[in-house]
Amino acid sequence: MNGTEKKDLDLLIEGLQRMALKLSDQMIDQLMTYLNLVEKWNRVYNLTAIRERDEMIKLHFLDSLSILNHVHVKNILDVGSGAGFPGIVLAITKPELKVTVMDSVNKKTTFMQQVKSELALTNLDVVNSRVEDYQPITLFEAVTSRAFSNLKNMMSLTQHTLQKEGVWLAMKSKDVKEELEEFEKNQYTLIPLEVPFINAERYLVILKKDNF
Repeated sequence: MNGTEKKDLDLLIEGLQRMALKLSDQMIDQLMTYLNLVEKWNRVYNLTAIRERDEMIKLHFLDSLSILNHVHVKNILDVGSGAGFPGIVLAITKPELKVTVMDSVNKKTTFMQQVKSELALTNLDVVNSRVEDYQPITLFEAVTSRAFSNLKNMMSLTQHTLQKEGVWLAMKSKDVKEELEEFEKNQYTLIPLEVPFINAERYLVILKKDNF
């Protein structure tokens, strides 16, 4: 491990400690391998606008991990996954969870397929499709996204993929408060998320399908 990788590992571990998350050594190794793959592929394929490894850890990895303790389902669909956030992070850190990551951009799903292969993530499926065209064989208990769309649009486009008792887990910034004005207070749960080293408001919005 070179100096840069040691520094990145220390940053990730400190972030996990601040979030009171305990991950196995294998999971941490997989996250670091994933980071290396994102950096390597990003030079050619422009998977993310974030170029610095430490910023990737803060804005992608720790941000994705901030919802870990709020995912209580057996299977989940991550829509508009991009380079795999939060879906691949969830697949690494919750091996009992069946994760499907989806993106309509071929280079991004090709990358995620490579990550699946290199990390031997048997609980991960990769789908190259627009979500409105996707017809899953088994409906999902939860649908998540990080920057896919506004809440109303996300719900409209993905409701056919979600079980009747399913939930949407939408990761949002401070702008979500305006979006929530279109909903009744009893239709959603708004959870502030703590993401170490990030000076920005982050939220998880939980919406139950049977409330609509």
